[in-house]
Amino acid sequence: MAENSPSLVGRAAPEIGLGLCVYNGEPYLSGSLASILAQEDADFELVIADNCSTDATEEICREAARNDPRVRYLRRDRNIGVIATHNQIIGEARGEFFAWVTSDDEYRKDRLSALAAALRDSPAASMAFSGAEEVDGEGNLIEVWRTTAATDHPDPIVRLRAKLDFYDETLQFYGLMRRGVLERAMPLQPIVACDRVLLAQLALLGPMVAVNEPLLWHRNHAGSVSRANHARTFRRREAPQENPRWFLPNVEEGRCLLRVINHTPMSGAARLRAYAAMRPWLRRNAAPMARNVAHVGVGLVRGGTS
Repeated sequence: MAENSPSLVGRAAPEIGLGLCVYNGEPYLSGSLASILAQEDADFELVIADNCSTDATEEICREAARNDPRVRYLRRDRNIGVIATHNQIIGEARGEFFAWVTSDDEYRKDRLSALAAALRDSPAASMAFSGAEEVDGEGNLIEVWRTTAATDHPDPIVRLRAKLDFYDETLQFYGLMRRGVLERAMPLQPIVACDRVLLAQLALLGPMVAVNEPLLWHRNHAGSVSRANHARTFRRREAPQENPRWFLPNVEEGRCLLRVINHTPMSGAARLRAYAAMRPWLRRNAAPMARNVAHVGVGLVRGGTS
């Protein structure tokens, strides 16, 4: 069981719950925490889930919890992995709105207030997200990102198609989500593209509202989770080393997208339109899926003849 800080006991639930999942985040953690705690005109709490860090992460987080009653620090008994801890922290944070935050990004001081205002102004919205400045490990600007995808369209199938057209845009994952909508969605799936699949479902469940000012400072460096998730591997990252299982990453991703469509309440006609909206994804993934199957087939043949 995780160790709980008593700092939030007895406090009324805030409007916004933030969940920070971290493992050995020392290099950029202090700057990230400072930018979160400097948010203006926002009623929030920050729950930190530490996956058994071995660097100074624990000390930094405990210091933040001691100094600010909005911070609660949870240290896992064991490292349960990136996906599991992201799913678990949703229920550990409180609030009408929820956002995952990271140990290496920083946030303009009006980011939470702007996103919360966008959600209040759009009651049907599933989430609100901002533009971003993407920087490298040293803080040098790589690019400024603003979405052009029509994910705020009133038609859910148009939103799904727009999200799949711009499938590799994943910074919406760090937007502010309406908790009630997030709880209706499937949890993050144990696949490389878990963030993309969740965003596709949120697009189906409600408009995704853009605040296109660059309110997020997103650090893309060698050790970041977002950088690691761009690598397409054939073994499950968190499978026990003594029993690794070959799998089909693009095939499993497609299966999860189909599950998203089947999981989301809609009419039969809308479901057929949603299946058809997968065409952009299928065009990009037909060849990778074939390579997945061929790679595993070769492995099986070699294993059978060794």
